[in-house]
Amino acid sequence: MQSVKGNNSLLDHYFDDHTMSVHFKANCPIIRKKWKPGKWESEISKDIVSKEELEHIYRELMQEVEEKEQSRLEIDRKYSKVLQIWPYRIVVVTEPLADGLELTIVKPVKKLSLSDYDLDAEIIDLVENKAKGILISGSPGSGKTTFAQALIEKYVEKNKIIKTLESPRDLLVDEKVVQYSFSYAPHSEIRDILLLSRPDVAIYDEVRNKEDFELFKDLRLTGIGLIGVIHATAPVDSIQRFIGTIEMGIIPQVIDTVIYIEDGKIHEILQLKQVVKMPSGMMSADLARPVIEVTSFLEKKLKYEIYTFGEQVVVMSLDQIMENQSTKKNIINDAASDHITQLMKDIFSFPVECEILGPNTIRLTTHTSNKGKIIWSWGATVQELEKKFGVHIDVETNDDLDAGKKSQWSFDPKKNSGKKRRR
Repeated sequence: MQSVKGNNSLLDHYFDDHTMSVHFKANCPIIRKKWKPGKWESEISKDIVSKEELEHIYRELMQEVEEKEQSRLEIDRKYSKVLQIWPYRIVVVTEPLADGLELTIVKPVKKLSLSDYDLDAEIIDLVENKAKGILISGSPGSGKTTFAQALIEKYVEKNKIIKTLESPRDLLVDEKVVQYSFSYAPHSEIRDILLLSRPDVAIYDEVRNKEDFELFKDLRLTGIGLIGVIHATAPVDSIQRFIGTIEMGIIPQVIDTVIYIEDGKIHEILQLKQVVKMPSGMMSADLARPVIEVTSFLEKKLKYEIYTFGEQVVVMSLDQIMENQSTKKNIINDAASDHITQLMKDIFSFPVECEILGPNTIRLTTHTSNKGKIIWSWGATVQELEKKFGVHIDVETNDDLDAGKKSQWSFDPKKNSGKKRRR
């Protein structure tokens, strides 16, 4: 779509160059948000908009949708509608879904090109040529969509075939770009269209629910370049949103780059790759496993490791580990404790409590009458758990703890190859 100059909508009256959004509610004052990326302040009008006045504005906007070429009804539900009247996105909510007629109008304040971000050559080469599965993340209002539009503009200049997936379609893009809407077709139909038409790059604005994550995965695994816009309050959070919705082992194939936007600027760039190694903090080479390494492109250092630990997925911060070694070990023991507790519930009918004692020791506590069942019939499994998690496991009884006694039985595969010993 191309911008239409001039006062082409009654909404022009309510906006200036610094207004991000205008909020109407019947019988309430108009609220404007004055905006720059990541920061805004509310400006409350002295005028009250009556229900009749707001209904008139609503009717006029619906008329504009019918008459103007660059206007359309994006979403039409019984009690809510989304209109796109270039360049305005209007969300309408009526009673009884809302307690009164409500209109929210959003307009992009500024359109930037990639050159406006003052990026060095290495970053430009990354986003233009090397990265194929990009997530643009950040908090609401941080400038994610503005940066996505700048990337689209650069791809158009390079004569790439670009298609967008939006609901509603509110990206301000060149008319060469094809914009698809989930309001008019299910994910499965759009998947088929994209796989058959094979664009160079697809822009997914924005990735929200399980269907979005699944479609993002499917398109990326077929080789289509993808840029996804996603809400996140920290750079690594956008990766974590994919954990549990797609298989962990293919995450680096789906996402290779995360660009985190804050206050309208690139705050961090993360890159993902999968290796087989012993995760940081584990002591035995037998514990090597597939690990996703998350590296800061700007700092050129490893920031996170992601891997399975028992039944859990651990996202471990390497910065935190360097600051405090005990933090690292507590993360590992915490996961081990949760996993062992679940195994206790699956194997035994009696209660067994699992507690972290220190950096590498976990204590199992049960009733005195049940201690022998663990020690004599389950010692081999305890040995396997110690080896698997790289921790030491003590077995205590409630009576021992009440009396202040030390543990009577312990398993230590390093010292006695899994044999039980008396303290």
